[in-house]
Amino acid sequence: MTTRGRANRRRLVAALAVDAEPFGERILTRLRAEIPVYGRRGADDLLPAILTSRAWILEPLEEGRTFTDDELAAFSSYGEVRARQGIPAEDMLRAWRLSIREFFDDMVAAGRLLRMTDGALLELTRDLLATTDAAILAFSQGHHRAEMELARQEEHRRTDFVRGVLLGGLGSAGIRQQALRHGLDPDREYHAVRARPAAETPMAVVERLLGFEGHGGRARGMVALVEGDVAGFVDRMPADAAGVVIGVGAPARLDLLAPAFHRATRALATATAFGLTGVHDLGGLGLLPAVLADVDVSDELARRYLRPLGDGEAAKPILETVRRYLSSGWRADVTAREMSVHHNTVRYRVRRYEELADVDLRDPDRALEVWWALQHARLGERPERR
Repeated sequence: MTTRGRANRRRLVAALAVDAEPFGERILTRLRAEIPVYGRRGADDLLPAILTSRAWILEPLEEGRTFTDDELAAFSSYGEVRARQGIPAEDMLRAWRLSIREFFDDMVAAGRLLRMTDGALLELTRDLLATTDAAILAFSQGHHRAEMELARQEEHRRTDFVRGVLLGGLGSAGIRQQALRHGLDPDREYHAVRARPAAETPMAVVERLLGFEGHGGRARGMVALVEGDVAGFVDRMPADAAGVVIGVGAPARLDLLAPAFHRATRALATATAFGLTGVHDLGGLGLLPAVLADVDVSDELARRYLRPLGDGEAAKPILETVRRYLSSGWRADVTAREMSVHHNTVRYRVRRYEELADVDLRDPDRALEVWWALQHARLGERPERR
């Protein structure tokens, strides 16, 4: 840059500096009129920021240089402040573009009054664009960084609240206060839920199945990761959970939800152990939770009713036939259709089992014990359950 060019720039910057206050008032008026989020902020916050940002632009423009690291850090901090004030990045960029357009018009008008050449004004314009691009990048990065930090903090708060409700770590007063903060009705009843995400059903899919996304209105409630599971509470039962298993508890107020979550956890564990999918509550699973939980009884019944058949391949069709026979309500014809065999084959296998195990399946008490033993055997076929 020539000596004359530097002198012209200094004169231009001096002329613009005189116009700082009127410029700030114009920008303030437009921001509050055209961008609603700025309209809700006070002039004592916006006006100093407008004037400071203008000064930050003028100094490197006057000297024909790029921003220093400290100046870029100041723009980054500006973006962080706006993020923490709840101003979206889109609105912040819109405000910046509005200000720069006004600044550009003032710069060109001042340059004309100072009889600067078109070439000098073009050079100034290029420098202004480069300067503003660097500023936009810096405060956008600061805004994004603050947004990410705020999101992490909010996620921690949500997780702590969900865990406090489900595990009983919060008192009634604390639950009520935080529920209101999260926009939840503390007097409403919610279903405790717990689901296990997998590779084919990640957390986002589970949340959708729980009703937090999609059509038909959003569910009210909250979920978080608890010990690797999606756990939380919703105001209505999930309608469809194809391909995933969800344990649910009876509806209860938030401050009474911990016992319901315990039952939802048992329902999830039971359904997972037995290879079931869909939505399950503890009552709907019948005796399966007891089969899973009472290992001593299960082992004794398996020893009594399964061990006499041995563990060879010949025992498998007999045991499968008995299991289906009991589940069908002692119906040999139904069992035969399910297994695609003749009903006489079913009757033969049932009699053979009764002989080997020394049991009469017509006795409902003994039939229940055999059913229990057979369900326990299913668990041994699923070594990957957790």
